[in-house]
Formats: sequence, C-alpha cells, structure tokens
Amino acid sequence: MKILLLVTATLILATAAPAAHDAFQARSLEGVSAGDRITCVYGNQTTVTGYEGWWGGNETYARMISPQIEPCNCDIGFTIRSINIMLGLDGTANLQVMARLLEADWNGSCWVPGATLAYSPIHLVNYIELFAYYQITIPCDFPCATKGEPYFITVDFVGGTSDRVNIVGGGDAEPCTSYNNWGEGWYDLIADIGFFNGLTMWAVSECCYEPIANGVSSWGAVKSLYR
Repeated sequence: MKILLLVTATLILATAAPAAHDAFQARSLEGVSAGDRITCVYGNQTTVTGYEGWWGGNETYARMISPQIEPCNCDIGFTIRSINIMLGLDGTANLQVMARLLEADWNGSCWVPGATLAYSPIHLVNYIELFAYYQITIPCDFPCATKGEPYFITVDFVGGTSDRVNIVGGGDAEPCTSYNNWGEGWYDLIADIGFFNGLTMWAVSECCYEPIANGVSSWGAVKSLYR
C-alpha cells in the first residue's frame, strides 16, 4: 500500500525519505510555477504535487505530448528546442541528465513509450544552492517531426548523485501519459504507482516545414543507438 501525505508548502524542509520506488510522500506545491507559458509548448506545465522519496537514481521519466491536438500555430511540423522538467533539488545535486523524443506506440489500450527518434547532449545540474523547486531546461536541437501523431518526451538521469530529488506532478491523473523506467520496463505512474497527477514536463518547440516521418530510414541511425 502506498503511503501518501499531503501538506501545503512552497519550500519544504528536509525530512527522512522512504526508500525509492517503494513509497512516496506527496506534498502540495501551492505557489510554485513552471515558467512562463509561451507559444508552441507541448506537455504539462501545471505544478500541484511534489513526490518526495520516489526518485531512485539512474532512471527515465516520460511524458506524452500530442502535437496533433495541443494548441500551436504549426501547420506541418515542429522541432523541439528544449525539454523541461520541474524538480525539487537541494545543494547536493550533481546530476547528469539528457532528453529524448520517442515514438508513441499503441498497445491496444494505451499509448506507451517507443523507439528513440532524437536525443540531446548530456546536461549538468550542479548549480543548486538551497532546496527549492526548479525548472530544469535541457537544450535540444531535434529534427523536424510531423505533428499528426503523439510522441513521448523523456528526461533521462544518466549519472551523478543527489541526496534529494522530488519529482513534480500537476493537472489531472490521466493514465497512459506519464511513465517511469528504472531498468525494469515502463511503469504508468498513475495507473500502476498511484501518482495523483501527470508529470510536470514540457517541450518548447518551433514550427518547421520539412518533417521526417517516424518510420523512414533517415531516423535509422538515431534509433539504432537505443535498440
């Protein structure tokens, strides 16, 4: 049974955290915002809950984006310039993260993360001084993608350490949108784990006009790195 604790706070004092991926404490993030809302943002920028004690080290968080239905003025395609995530971090953070764009695969009942289409360089998070909730921005320069289908964006923790990493969620608890993979396959954070919200992750994008469809061979070199 999951242990859930709701408290109202913006900055949260250090407390003993439960074992990673065993249980979490859910803390209200009233007053915390996830950056300015700008044109052509895909994903979730709402901030409602900080999940303390869930993060377990080198692992991946994935959020579905839906360019075909989310508001944006792009008519043909989009190119991602950054992938962003809200995290609760303190001065011990010395993390290596990267971002990816994934295909979305339909398994008959749910969209799930699929093959890698593009990935970013490694980004260092080693500039935190005091515990607070931070927008972590990973610069990207992804190829133009068609906007007629869903995708997943990811943040991959690929190295480093931190005493405290609080995952952030917001908005509705909608299954099939927010996933975590710590080396044992993809887990739906809402349907499987019991998170109250979807992951607060979003992509900042620009319009483009020469999209490369998911299945064509031009993506092959990138895909092969993750197969």
